[in-house]
Amino acid sequence: GHAAAVAALTPALKEAGARRVVALPVSAPFHCPLMAPVQPRLAAVLAALPIDDPQFPVISNVEASAVSSAARVGELLCAQVCAPVRWVACVEALKAHGASELWELGPGRALAGMVRRIDRELTVISLGTTEQLEAFIER
Repeated sequence: GHAAAVAALTPALKEAGARRVVALPVSAPFHCPLMAPVQPRLAAVLAALPIDDPQFPVISNVEASAVSSAARVGELLCAQVCAPVRWVACVEALKAHGASELWELGPGRALAGMVRRIDRELTVISLGTTEQLEAFIER
């Protein structure tokens, strides 16, 4: 949402019982309706790309369910720009599909920490650098 609106909401959330409210340092209001102007441009880019059916099920952030068709993957990539991320349900879906080890690609370990709070049985490997990724692939 708008930064000022989010800041104004913090006291009400704490008053309603939130233990902690953390403003995320992001560069845009991702995963909310404020990103709607981006969707048509992303849809055009995705339509121009050759997307094959995935070789394994992809868990969608929008629906927290497995997707196996290229057309649906493209639709959901576009939809996730404005849709809330169903993170807990996604982690639960990954486990339900047999995942026991998750890989976090990119800088930081934020997702690993969130996964641990959801399910301590899952192992998360964070690969934040090219070197870490290369070493992991070669293992």
